[in-house]
Amino acid sequence: MTTQINIRLNEHLLQEIDTLAHMLHVPRSEWLRMKLAEVVKEDLLKYREALAMEYTMGHISFEELQTAVGREAEDVRMISEMTQKGKKEIDRLFG
Repeated sequence: MTTQINIRLNEHLLQEIDTLAHMLHVPRSEWLRMKLAEVVKEDLLKYREALAMEYTMGHISFEELQTAVGREAEDVRMISEMTQKGKKEIDRLFG
């Protein structure tokens, strides 16, 4: 299912979008959908990475992490535990 939205863009930006869409031989709407999906995906990845770091540093609980990222929280916990064990082993060997 798709939903139509309307946005206002300044003329200069619209001309730049049209130029890119023309060069790529895709309709303006398709180019905008692709770019919007790309940016959303990148932002979600950055958000998840930031949450993983917050959990690893002890700033948020596992439950908070799980609420935000769902099943990925288990992977983050496992990686965090392995990292902590590795740090302790390095400290034991070289500390």
